[in-house]
Amino acid sequence: MAPFTAFTFLVAMVLGAMRAVPCRENSIKKFERFFMFALLLNVFVMVLIPVTSVALRFYMPTLGYSICSDLKDNPAMWFTDWIRNPDWCVKGKSREWVNEQAGSNNQQITP
Repeated sequence: MAPFTAFTFLVAMVLGAMRAVPCRENSIKKFERFFMFALLLNVFVMVLIPVTSVALRFYMPTLGYSICSDLKDNPAMWFTDWIRNPDWCVKGKSREWVNEQAGSNNQQITP
């Protein structure tokens, strides 16, 4: 999300500078169209965030994964890890511990 937002702000700054300095209207129109494209791309990426989250909730269990939000060092309250074996979801254990458990079964944790 951050690269798209930074890119949109960069294009907006260039467009603002073009408006402040006398430029041909034709070149300003091209940057305005490009700015609108960057803005629509930014909105599209923002819409994909909840869509991806909902899709994960529906499709990861069909692939054999279980939600585990009890592992240590979760970056946010809403962050969840997906693990193959629900018995490995032990409160306070790290992701490395889960990967060690899964190593014998050739399975890895999916963030």
